[in-house]
Amino acid sequence: MHRSPHRHLAPPALLASFALAACAEPSDRPLGEAGLATETGPESGSETGAGTVGETSVGLPDMPGAEGGDGDGDLGGDGDGDGLCDPTPAAWDPWVGGPCLDDSDCAYDGGVCLRDDEGWPCGTCSLSCEQYCPDIDGAPETFCVDHELVDPFAPVDGACLQKCDPSKLGGGGCRPGYACTLVERFNQPGTWAAACLPPGYAPPPSECQQALTDAGLLWVPAHIPVEQPDTHPELDCVIDEPVRLFSPIGGVDYRYIANDSPTPLLVSCEMALALDELSALLGQKDAIEVAHIGTYNCRVISGTDTLSEHSFAHAIDLGGFTLDGGQYLSVFDDWEDGVPEPVTFEGQWLKDLTDQRYEQGIFNIILTPEYNDAHDDHFHVDLQPGADYYE
Repeated sequence: MHRSPHRHLAPPALLASFALAACAEPSDRPLGEAGLATETGPESGSETGAGTVGETSVGLPDMPGAEGGDGDGDLGGDGDGDGLCDPTPAAWDPWVGGPCLDDSDCAYDGGVCLRDDEGWPCGTCSLSCEQYCPDIDGAPETFCVDHELVDPFAPVDGACLQKCDPSKLGGGGCRPGYACTLVERFNQPGTWAAACLPPGYAPPPSECQQALTDAGLLWVPAHIPVEQPDTHPELDCVIDEPVRLFSPIGGVDYRYIANDSPTPLLVSCEMALALDELSALLGQKDAIEVAHIGTYNCRVISGTDTLSEHSFAHAIDLGGFTLDGGQYLSVFDDWEDGVPEPVTFEGQWLKDLTDQRYEQGIFNIILTPEYNDAHDDHFHVDLQPGADYYE
């Protein structure tokens, strides 16, 4: 029986191929969900370094309003206010990624305006870079983009652009008039990040990605290089349509169990849709937060030669749930082992959650503490194709 309604969604036509990428047993889980990497570390993969995707060079596309744009918020420059961009500065501006008419609006050291009449809607402030870009408190992080994408810095320098950040900019993570696009770092081939560029650079969304947007989810594309488990170098961990999914997801926050606040989840696009369904169920049960123990981890199932569904970012381990009002329910502390009909509120709540997840077909595999001792502290749920198992 096939339980997942999300199978067989078409892959996207991407600007360049996404590199592809995976469960950890309790002793070997990732320490946390890294979210968007900073300029001190890599942007691609599971924060392990360079990827395997080849470099793609594109020129500046012909953008609407590239002739005669006047920076007033309409790309045609005709004052009709067609709303394709927003010239309103954010609280952190002037800074990289903010709107501008000319260089004087980018009032920081080395600031340069990539203008509306050059194809940058309402203008965007930038800065030349050799490999890394500075960041400031409160603003989205920045990324040094390959020089072939951006004048006036080519061919000597790269250009600092704003990274996509739905937590600060909402929607697709960019100002109106811009699209979140995977780009390669200048002077560091193989390191990619999602940055805000004019929409002509962005590939069309896949069916699954469009479904994320239609559901109102906050997400950005991710580049994940192919990895191999340390113990099984012949196996490849591959993620189909990797995304970073930001909280809240359907009104529910997801935080790594050791962290105090939510961070983006690295998951497959299909898993992101399943988590939206899970959040709807959690909302019906008055849950406002999930404490999880990991999503992607490139490894085999303990004691086997088979890749875990975590190796495909098709799984998540759920350790606890916070209810509206503040009560925290822990799988380790509150699950009633070996009790078919729990007697406590906490035990009944957790058992009802697992039952409903199965009945609604949100996941293909659901493992509880009843499965084995390795699952005493979490529920493992995944989207293994063709599976139908709950214990």
